[in-house]
Amino acid sequence: MSVLRPDYVVLCIIGLVVAVVSLYALVHAARQRKDAFELADKLSKNAWLGIVGASSLFLLLIPVIQVIRYPSLPGVIVAFQGLYSQFTIFWLAGVVATLVYLVDVKPAVAGIGRGER
Repeated sequence: MSVLRPDYVVLCIIGLVVAVVSLYALVHAARQRKDAFELADKLSKNAWLGIVGASSLFLLLIPVIQVIRYPSLPGVIVAFQGLYSQFTIFWLAGVVATLVYLVDVKPAVAGIGRGER
């Protein structure tokens, strides 16, 4: 079974994109005002930093550790496959948590930061 099959490469690209988006969500959450989360009726800033931080951990750090263990192109492709990795349940939980933050929390908190209610 070749690791360089097109479907594996596509899954790797999806995994890399999701990891970068999760890191973006973490940076966005860290840069927001603490009171904006309460004003938007969301969980506290620390709670969202923990949730999105754990998401980033599972979506970025675990694959990077696997790449360090197997430093090669096939090692990178296998590490970032998400749905085909040994940590599939954590990958899915990280994707869901990141999407919830980006779709629900980020617009509400950003609106508070711009003065919208």
